[in-house]
Amino acid sequence: MKREGRTTKPITRQWLNIAAEDLDVGQSMLDSGRYLYAGFQAQQCTEKALKAVIEENTGRPLKIHDLVVLAKTAGLDAGFQESILVLSPYYIATRYPEEREELSGRTNMDVAKQLLQTAREVLEWAKKRLT
Repeated sequence: MKREGRTTKPITRQWLNIAAEDLDVGQSMLDSGRYLYAGFQAQQCTEKALKAVIEENTGRPLKIHDLVVLAKTAGLDAGFQESILVLSPYYIATRYPEEREELSGRTNMDVAKQLLQTAREVLEWAKKRLT
C-alpha cells in the first residue's frame, strides 16, 4: 500500500524515470524537427507515467498500451482523459507505413508541442500522486 506523500516502490520510481527520459527524448525530437517521433515519445511518456501510478497503487502493472484504459485505472480525471486521446495513435501508427504517412502529414511543430505538453502534464500529475 502506498504511504501518503511518498513513493514506496523502486519499480514505481523506475517507471517515472523512464517516463521523464521519454519526455526528454520527445523534446529532442521536437527540437530536431522530427515531429512524428516527438508524438511517439509523448505517448510513451504518458503510458509509463500512468503505469507508475497503477504499479504503486495495485502492484499489478497492466501490460497494455491503451491510454484510455490506463488512465481510468490510474484514476486520471475524466476531463484529462479526453486530452490524452490524441496521443493513442502515436503508439501504433508510427509502426505501419500507411498510418505513419497519414499521421506524419498532420503532425507539425504545433501539434508536437501540444502532445509533449499533454505528456508533461500527465507526468507531473503522476509525480504529485506518488511523491
